[in-house]
Amino acid sequence: MRKKVSRWLLAAAAVIGVMAVCMGRKAFDRSSDAAISLEGYDITTDHLALYEKDLRSTVSSYFYQVYHLDPNEEGFWEKEVDGQTPGQVLKERARAQAILDTVERIEARKHDIDIPVTLEEMNRALEEKNQAGEKGTGTYGPEQYGLAEYLSRTQLDAREALKEALLKDELAPSQEQLRQIYDNGDPEIFSKGFKARVGIYSYYSMKVGDYPEDLGQAWSFVTEAEAAGQKPEETIARVRETFGIEMDYEEVECDTDSLPRDNQEAAWLAEQIDGRERGWLSLPLEYGASQELIKVIDMEDYGTVSWEEAQGMLTSLWLEEAYPAYLRGRAEDYGYQEGSR
Repeated sequence: MRKKVSRWLLAAAAVIGVMAVCMGRKAFDRSSDAAISLEGYDITTDHLALYEKDLRSTVSSYFYQVYHLDPNEEGFWEKEVDGQTPGQVLKERARAQAILDTVERIEARKHDIDIPVTLEEMNRALEEKNQAGEKGTGTYGPEQYGLAEYLSRTQLDAREALKEALLKDELAPSQEQLRQIYDNGDPEIFSKGFKARVGIYSYYSMKVGDYPEDLGQAWSFVTEAEAAGQKPEETIARVRETFGIEMDYEEVECDTDSLPRDNQEAAWLAEQIDGRERGWLSLPLEYGASQELIKVIDMEDYGTVSWEEAQGMLTSLWLEEAYPAYLRGRAEDYGYQEGSR
């Protein structure tokens, strides 16, 4: 994982969140040594250091979660585990990301996209922009850019403009390639959604994971009652009498065309019943501090996006693989190999 550039190609959309602390003309030693040279453009040690600072939390979190190394312990970055140290992985990932981001900027410039490439160019362009009081080409943005915002903005600008340019020639997909994605892709990607009416049996606990011992038997009773066609009101009454457990039952409509924005519960429910047919009954599901049993009373499938309607979506899916591969190929043309030092 630590030497795979492809996993770090576009992971950080714009690169360098901590750079804001390094703003200003004197923030960088413009005579710092060139650590890497690509097509006549230098990636300096200062430039690499910024990537290392940005990726420190990601790398330390990885080693904590996978190897249970505490980033706060002394010697964390030099501690070897599984043939690697956090410090080595940090340098490799920073180097890989800096190279791929720089390749992206170089390619953008070769396609007549006005974008700074080196750190010195970025810093100079930022100073000029701030002195001129320019807000940028969009309708949003601060009156004065910090370096972090500027690098983020220009990296994204380079990426979108380069993708648009490449789709006109080098990365223009053929209809056969798009058809292959359409025919072999995950059907859910092309789903138009659905409208369903569902019934929900619910048991609410005061604490996550704190459930009565007999709750499992109660759910089995509910499942058998549903199979027998018993009315939900009678079922929850019998559960109360037999197990002393209070359950609720409600029926709701779930329409993916009108799901409330930022409603996690509605999104969760839609995810559970997506692709299900009328009459489907779930196993007990946990949601927050509750357990629920869901049945699909009625289901109207809106169908799938047609071939003609899917053209834009298919092109985007094509680019998800073709664009990173293109950048890796150009990096190799410039003399960089994955895993090289």
